[in-house]
Amino acid sequence: MSEEYLHEIRVFENYETKVFEKGHVVVTSKVVASSLNYYGNAHGGYLFTMCDQIAGVTSISTGYDAVTMQSSINYMRAGRLDDCLTIEGVCVHDGRTTKIIEVTITNQHDEAVAKAIFTMFVTGQHKETENNMS
Repeated sequence: MSEEYLHEIRVFENYETKVFEKGHVVVTSKVVASSLNYYGNAHGGYLFTMCDQIAGVTSISTGYDAVTMQSSINYMRAGRLDDCLTIEGVCVHDGRTTKIIEVTITNQHDEAVAKAIFTMFVTGQHKETENNMS
């Protein structure tokens, strides 16, 4: 296989947190060259990884650490070089042992790029939350 098809994919090289509140997280990030696949679009793995990370951070926003148990993603539109993506996570089920997080990625034109849902398994109380309760 030619090495030109494989390259490192970077995620969140540049980001800005817009919202971090209980059960709701919004982050923006710009698509850069290292985020692209060899077709010149944002790599699906890049988009999925952003969703997965935001699902985890959204879980933390509820006061609990969690790991991904199950996930599903739908890609609706290509992300392009220099697009400013908004990644929004919303906790739609805030259970004791599981959390369900919906993550949506939109571009600067408010067009849907991807939509994912994550079932997160709660591993314990988040340390910062735990320390604030002491």
